[in-house]
Parts: sequence; structure tokens; C-alpha cells
Amino acid sequence: MAQTPPGLVILVDQTPIVIESPPPFVEVSRILPDAYAKNSRALPPANRLLAWFIPELSLKEQLNELPAPPRYRSLQIQVLREMEPVRHDPKTFAGLRAQTLAAHPMPQVTEADTTTLFNVFNLSPLTQEAGGQKILGMADLGADTFTLCIAASTEGSDRRGGREIETSVACVTYMLIKGKVILLAVAGPELSARELRNSMRLTREWLKLLRERNPTK
Repeated sequence: MAQTPPGLVILVDQTPIVIESPPPFVEVSRILPDAYAKNSRALPPANRLLAWFIPELSLKEQLNELPAPPRYRSLQIQVLREMEPVRHDPKTFAGLRAQTLAAHPMPQVTEADTTTLFNVFNLSPLTQEAGGQKILGMADLGADTFTLCIAASTEGSDRRGGREIETSVACVTYMLIKGKVILLAVAGPELSARELRNSMRLTREWLKLLRERNPTK
């Protein structure tokens, strides 16, 4: 079974960044090129997809073409095209965080707040119409990062033509690394406080791993 090669490198502008994923996720951009292209097209035009990871078991299911593959968690590394050539330092990154909060005021949240969030917000409209999105709050999960916790809905379909609204949670993290800002997207397969907690913890683990693989000199 495929494994994410040690020392796999992506380029942000001309800056090399070593990437790795926490287990059991593996990088599948080259193994599933059609699905990777579909994921890339699904992003807003302002974003560029750099890498895509799914659980090893989910990769097995796709390669074996099982009749009804379940929804699975996924990780993506993206970059905003307009920000890719820009160099940042902790001070300018802090300004980007403040600018984001000014444009979209939101509460600061932690894993302990997830149940409260789901009690406070009415997320039922997301189960009725595709294309909806609600920012639940901002989390600080690591140094020189900030994370947007998001609930969203999309239109799904199965291989027999059935269509339904699929809801999910995601943690989208802006991360300053080697003077560049990348986006880490951790998406969960269901809309629940438990899945949001899982996504936040997974994001924290991934940030720590990327810091270790890209030490400052």
C-alpha cells in the first residue's frame, strides 16, 4: 500500500516545504489523479491545491472500486494564489489574523466549546440546501497559525444516481511557515460536535508534525 514518502516537498512560489501527514493519512495526488483534479476544480478560483491526503483504508476502498465507498476524512494543503509570492513574518501574519477577524467577527473557540457551539447555532438550514456555509469560530491550535472552524453543506451523489445533501465540518488553518502562508484544510464526514473536536485535534497534530519537518534555522 502507498505511503507518503519521507521528505516529500511542495513548492510555494520558490520556497520548498517538506510535507508529511499524521497516520493513517497518505498523500494520494499521484495515485488518484482524476479525483485530485476534481478536488482542485472544486476549490475557489483564488485557491491552488498543493497536496491531498486520505486515510489508507479509504484509498484501498477506492482502488478496489467498492460499490458504495463511505465518506471519509481528508486533508488538503492549499495556497491563496495572490498570497503565494508574498513573504510574511510573525508581525505581518498577526496583522492578517486581525484583518480576518475585523472582516468576519467570530468567537474564539477551543475543543471544550464544540458542544456549546452546536447548541447555540442553528445549523439545520445546512441539511436542507447545498452550498451553505457557517463559520463557527476561530481557534488557536499552534504558534503562528489561526484556524477557522466551518460547517458546510454540499450536494452528494452515489453510483446509482441518488442525490442528497451532505453536511460536514472543516478546520481551515492559515499557517506561517518559512515566510509563506499556506492553508491546511481538515474535513470531517459529518456535522457534529464530536467531529469538530476530532478535526481540531487532528489539525493540532498535523501542525506539530509540519513544524518538526521544517525546523527554523
